[in-house]
Amino acid sequence: MQKLIDIHFDFLPDPIDGIYLVGGCLRDMLIGRPPRDIDLVVEGDPARTAARIAQRTGGRLIDLGKKEFSVFRIVSASAVIDITPLAGATIASDLAARDFTLNALAFDLKSRRLVDCTGGLNDIRQGIIRMVAETAFVNDPARLVRAYRLAAELGFSIDPQTQAVITRHRQRIATVAGERVWAELVKIFKVDDSAGTIRGMAASNLLTAIFPELKPTIGCTQNRHHRFDVFEHSLRAYEAVEGLFSEFDTRFPDLADIASETDLANDVYLLKYSALLHDVGKPPTRQCDASAAVHFPGHAVSSADMAAVIGRRLRLSADQQQFSDAIIRHHIRPLFLFIAWQKSTLGPNGQIRFFRHCGRHCLPIIVHAMADTLAKHTTPTRQDAALIDFCYHLGKAFAVYRQRQRTSRPLINGRDLITELGLSPGPQFKQILNRVDEQRLAGTLTSREQALAWVRRHLTDRHLDPDA
Repeated sequence: MQKLIDIHFDFLPDPIDGIYLVGGCLRDMLIGRPPRDIDLVVEGDPARTAARIAQRTGGRLIDLGKKEFSVFRIVSASAVIDITPLAGATIASDLAARDFTLNALAFDLKSRRLVDCTGGLNDIRQGIIRMVAETAFVNDPARLVRAYRLAAELGFSIDPQTQAVITRHRQRIATVAGERVWAELVKIFKVDDSAGTIRGMAASNLLTAIFPELKPTIGCTQNRHHRFDVFEHSLRAYEAVEGLFSEFDTRFPDLADIASETDLANDVYLLKYSALLHDVGKPPTRQCDASAAVHFPGHAVSSADMAAVIGRRLRLSADQQQFSDAIIRHHIRPLFLFIAWQKSTLGPNGQIRFFRHCGRHCLPIIVHAMADTLAKHTTPTRQDAALIDFCYHLGKAFAVYRQRQRTSRPLINGRDLITELGLSPGPQFKQILNRVDEQRLAGTLTSREQALAWVRRHLTDRHLDPDA
């Protein structure tokens, strides 16, 4: 409180009667976090106050308001200041209309007093997210997700009564614009240790209200390789992504450079999102054979197609959609490569084709495969540990592949096929050149002469053996 009493805003007009510091700005100051902007509520005409503050700060005045409610923003070199009128006749009525008690605080800049009508200061001290009133969720159902976003960002817990009300009103989230829901979810996903928050959303049934496609995964049992049903496995995959990144550089030191090069850290939030949805297509593809063994043929494609619908509903950007689609659609490919490796049928070209096909998404797919594996059992089995180790080596091979891409050029081209081998241009050219380039990127061909010799050996009756 002393820090609040000592603050000075030189840009405020004189006199400063009826001007209050409010909202997230005040909450962050009380918590000890630097505020991202300044929120002021004023009695009287907000336009006049905004104009005077803009003049004092030399900032640009922007009218963000609507007919029924005035909002002014001042953008200056030192701060962003939002100014709104009282919502109601008094500051107490204004605060009573806010969402959570920790946001329902005001600091009277003239009297230097904290206005706390809802117990918000005590809730901040106790680390609790508590609704001001149940109508908060009726008036703006986006607050259903915001409660969990604040809990994740601040490390707070949601009080039981508020959780019960969220459960009661969870279906209202379907009335909120998708981009607003996504904006709140992204902020949750970007918190390093948000797995507990996601479990809280699952417990209140808000998670399946946002993603109704997940509801059939509850109780959807899997095969002998999985201890948990699809829903629990998905939550554990989310947790595993966070666990991997909390120790990524120390656990996988040889991947640090390629992770930095591909900017993997900035994609972690999308990896978490993809982990939640990577098996959403399992219930509709579930089959049991004659021996009662469970199979999910084509579930990766089904999951990706369902996630695409979800992404459009939440208004993900094109890049976000492309990333999540690549992770989900191809999440099982590292497992297939691992199985081939165990059978001694995986040659260098098999890895290269994965790298070429999935491109910049290879490392995220590999990391997802690790998380997916860790989420199968409480403690990884010997087979799980072998798969994770294989993924580590696959990531290192991808780093070598990227380096060869940067530092070497194709060994031969179509002109060489015509002049050196006497071939006529046609569809076969692309196949030949692709196979030669796979060999170059695998490191098995390193010169033009070797490449031409390889083509001569493998051309038989105008057919190139793709696995040679």
